[in-house]
Amino acid sequence: MRRVVPSRGFTLIETLAVVVIIGVLLGIMLPVLGRARGTARQVVCLTRVQQIHTALTLYEDAAKGCIPREATMGTTPQDYRARIPWNVALRPYLDERASPLVDLDDMFTNAPYYRCPSHRPGPHNIHYVANGFAFRAPGVPDERGAGDPDFRRGPSPAYLIPRPASMLYLTDLSDDPGDLMFAVWRRLGDTDISIGQCYDAWLPLHVTPGSGDFRIGPRCHTTGATALYLDGHACQQSATYFLDVDSWDDGWYTRN
Repeated sequence: MRRVVPSRGFTLIETLAVVVIIGVLLGIMLPVLGRARGTARQVVCLTRVQQIHTALTLYEDAAKGCIPREATMGTTPQDYRARIPWNVALRPYLDERASPLVDLDDMFTNAPYYRCPSHRPGPHNIHYVANGFAFRAPGVPDERGAGDPDFRRGPSPAYLIPRPASMLYLTDLSDDPGDLMFAVWRRLGDTDISIGQCYDAWLPLHVTPGSGDFRIGPRCHTTGATALYLDGHACQQSATYFLDVDSWDDGWYTRN
C-alpha cells in the first residue's frame, strides 16, 4: 500500500510575505495607472481643442478674416449677435444640427466637443475659456472694458495679431467650486448666447485666484492646463503660465 504524504500548506509568515508583496506591487502600479489615465484625458483634451481650432479656421474664412474673442449679448435683433460668443460662432462647424444664424438653444447640453474629460462633473457644458484680453501696451491690460464693451476685443481681424504662434486663444475653464460662478451666469438667460458669452477672460481678475470671478483652470491637468494658440498648435503649459496676465497679451496695441 502506498503511503499518502499530506501536502504542505503556506505558513503564516509565508502568507504575510505574499500579502506584503501584493501591497508593494499595488503601491507601484496604482500611481502608474493614475498617470496613464491622466495622460489619456490630456490627449482627449488636446484633440478637442484642435478640433475647435479647425472650426475657428472655417469661421474665419466665412467671416472675412475675423475671429470671435470676448462676447456680449446684444439687446436688439440688430446687435444681438454683433459680439458673438466663440462657442456659438464655431458650433455650426462642429455640429451639423446648428447653423450660423439659428442656434440650438440647448445651453450646450449636446455639445461634447466643448468638454474636457479632466473637468469636474457639474452644470457647465463648456469647459474652455477664450482669450478676450485687450492690452493698451506691453504689460498694461486695458481695463476700460469693464465699463465700455468697445474697449474689449470682441470680433477681431486675425491678421492684426502679429505673432499667432504665441497668441493664447483658448484654455481650460475654472473648476467653479460649489457652482457659484455658473449660478450667476445662469441668471443672464436660457439661450446659447446668454450663457455662451461668459466663457471668456478679458480682465486681470478673471485670471487671478480668489478674485471672485476666477474663470480659468490652470491646474485642470494636475500641474498645468491645455493651451490652444491662434496658429493651431496646442500643448500643456504650467499653471504659472496662465496666472501671468502677460501670457494673455495678443501683441495688438493699436486700439485707442
